[in-house]
Amino acid sequence: MITLLTAWVLLEKFLGAQSGLAFAVLGTPLLALSTIALMVWAAWGIERRKVVVLLLAVVADVGFISGQRTLTRAGDRLFFETRRSRLESFSRDIVAYGRIRQMSDGMRSFTELNGDVVSDSATDSPARPLAAPAVPLEQVLVRDAIAAPTYEEYRRRLRDLKIIQFDTAPGFVAFLYDGMLENLEGYLVVRPGASPPAMRSTLFGATLIRLEPLGNGWYRFATT
Repeated sequence: MITLLTAWVLLEKFLGAQSGLAFAVLGTPLLALSTIALMVWAAWGIERRKVVVLLLAVVADVGFISGQRTLTRAGDRLFFETRRSRLESFSRDIVAYGRIRQMSDGMRSFTELNGDVVSDSATDSPARPLAAPAVPLEQVLVRDAIAAPTYEEYRRRLRDLKIIQFDTAPGFVAFLYDGMLENLEGYLVVRPGASPPAMRSTLFGATLIRLEPLGNGWYRFATT
């Protein structure tokens, strides 16, 4: 169970945003139940071997609990490093194309493109509630001279990367991994000669509270 939970924490970002919520609900109970089961087994005819196994289990439990934050950070870094080259290529393409300043992957409750909530009959349900009046996708594509194949390619690349949204600014390109309205997290790359966004500035509509350097102009960010 310790091995399973360790792998779960380490690979959480690869499994998707819902994996973290599932771990928060199931992780501790699973650890507790497995430990209790081992204690019952050890108490059923006490032997030196069983006592040793139980002590090792307790040490493993303590080690896992105390090292969970480190595992999470290691998993986050592993997730980023396996995508670094693709994110770098994607950010260059975004800047070079220049017509798509901001967009989401179309997999959430609403789809955004260049600051508008858009409706796409291929992916959106007309009955779903929207935070703002939806603009037909085709209208935004024409307005901003965006080629439909390029838009679909960008959406596919976001999904392949398990990134839900990107946003551009004069000095950087930011990629959002997860979060709704607050507690956002993701990665951003600063363009050569530019500076990263200032702390307490606004990013994806939230307040930036952490920037962790990842090397070569990349940062991991978090917001309130």
